[in-house]
Amino acid sequence: MALTRGEDQKVKILKAAKQIFGKKGYYDTKMLEIAEQAGVSKGTIYLYFSSKDELYIETHEQGFRQYLVMLEKEVNKFTTFKEKLICIAERQLAVFYNDRHRPNKYLQAYNNDPKMIQCLHNFLDNYHKYVVSIMEEEQIENPSEHAKAFIGILENYKRDIFFNKDYDYAMLLQTVLFVVDLFIHGCKKG
Repeated sequence: MALTRGEDQKVKILKAAKQIFGKKGYYDTKMLEIAEQAGVSKGTIYLYFSSKDELYIETHEQGFRQYLVMLEKEVNKFTTFKEKLICIAERQLAVFYNDRHRPNKYLQAYNNDPKMIQCLHNFLDNYHKYVVSIMEEEQIENPSEHAKAFIGILENYKRDIFFNKDYDYAMLLQTVLFVVDLFIHGCKKG
């Protein structure tokens, strides 16, 4: 089914916005840049989005939805609990790894806008629910708390990824295996 002209323009605007916000962050992105990248006038953007904030939020909502669909598709390729956890962990850390040269992306615009905070909260809630479903499949006792713990452990590695200049993808994979092993088997005495 072909898109209408309006739907096509909106798709182009969102794609351009995602690219430019991703490269420059919220504050350094200009609506004119997005318009030029999308091949539309600046005024056309305002036919679909009332403000830069609304466009920023919509790009994130779209990205969050796509991430969850991709994650479920990837996890479904595996059969064992351990393989599924490795997949989840690698995807979560890869998001930060792919943006390691732009840590401010995660510090901008989330802190002041209640709509953006709600958007992020909704994503994190849906992500948590998905990880809970994996825990439930494995019949893990107290799956919600286990999901929070697993996600939280991974979240703490964000600092290493952003601020250790020597951090590479091999280190990311070592981290994934360490976290999954720790989660499944617990701490081991040396």
